[in-house]
Amino acid sequence: MNVPEPDQELEQACGVFTERWMQAYAQSWNAEQVMVQELMRLRFSAVIGYGFLDATTPRGMLVVIRGHAAHAGDYDGRDLDWDLRAAPADWSCWLAQGFSVPDLLMAVAADRLQLRVGDYRRILRKPPLISALLRAFTLMTAVSVVEP
Repeated sequence: MNVPEPDQELEQACGVFTERWMQAYAQSWNAEQVMVQELMRLRFSAVIGYGFLDATTPRGMLVVIRGHAAHAGDYDGRDLDWDLRAAPADWSCWLAQGFSVPDLLMAVAADRLQLRVGDYRRILRKPPLISALLRAFTLMTAVSVVEP
C-alpha cells in the first residue's frame, strides 16, 4: 500500500498551488485594482512559480504582465523570474495566519521561504513594490478551492 508522506498529506489537504487554486488566486489578484494599478505603474511583469521545498519544479505558476495576472495554472516548464518554495506546513501556517514583511524576511533569512530564482533585495529597494507584493501574499490567504 502506498502511504503518502506527512508533507504530501498536508499538501493534498490544503490543495494549495493546484491549477484551480492558482486560477482562483489570479482572479483575486486581478480584482485587487489598487494593487494591479500600482504594479502597472511600476511596469511589473514576471513569471512566478510557487511550490514545495522537496519538489524539483514549482507546482503552480502565475504570469503577471504589467501588473495583471494574465495566466495561472500548473507550472509548464517556462523560465521563471521568481520561484518561491516552502514546506507544505509553512505554506499552510502562512495561509492561515497571514503574511507580514518581518515574517517574510525572517522566513527568507531562516531558509523557510526559499527564493530559488529572484532577488528579494530588488523589491526592498522599491517601497511601493513592497506594499503591492505584500498585498499579493495577503490575497493568498483568501483563496479557497474545494477540489472535486
